[in-house]
Amino acid sequence: MSGTAQQNAYAYLKEQILSGALAASVQIRPEQVAKAIGVSRMPVREALLQLHLEGLVTFGANRRPFVTARSPNEIIELFEIRVALECLAVARAVPNLTDSNFEALEAQLKRMDRVTRDRPLWLELHARFHEMIYAAANMPRLLDEIRRAQAAIQPFLMMYIDLYHIPEMPGVEHASLLQILRKRDPALAATALADHIRSAASGVIYFILSGRHSGGAALSHLDPTPLNMEKR
Repeated sequence: MSGTAQQNAYAYLKEQILSGALAASVQIRPEQVAKAIGVSRMPVREALLQLHLEGLVTFGANRRPFVTARSPNEIIELFEIRVALECLAVARAVPNLTDSNFEALEAQLKRMDRVTRDRPLWLELHARFHEMIYAAANMPRLLDEIRRAQAAIQPFLMMYIDLYHIPEMPGVEHASLLQILRKRDPALAATALADHIRSAASGVIYFILSGRHSGGAALSHLDPTPLNMEKR
């Protein structure tokens, strides 16, 4: 590993949380993390403080760290934050998108289609697809806030995708979104993106309410089609 011990501990823990390897409500044991990556406990504790500030770690009794658990209402709120931030970004970005931008986005979609069996890689390429759009807004601080909001939701997206084995949720296909972006209408793009994000949210909330993300076997009989969420 390159970087400082604290950076290594942070990168390791964040990857474990976002990938779902460390599930919601699981206690994180700093001594085990330190042993796993070959550092002392102090940089692990510093990394946990950073992850706490990002909302991925919660400290319980006696300052014991746990992976943050989210209620359905909290997850809905996080998705609505995404709607607000990402609709602003796409509205600002659309007038600046060039033909070469659209060619790059088409190529990115093809990459996503080729790796549907590799769900972590698909999510990585998916995040990059959206970033390629929002980068055209030329608002780097807004992009940082979007990344934070997406990271808070990613563990639940990963669990949903791992259960149903379908990275592209029904009703949220990116190819359709891209066709709308090509119209270069900021208001239309923002509306389409809001529907896109809320459709994904309904799938995740359905998943959580149906089984509280407590195990794939208990949920495998469920229809993964997203529910209709009230649009606020």
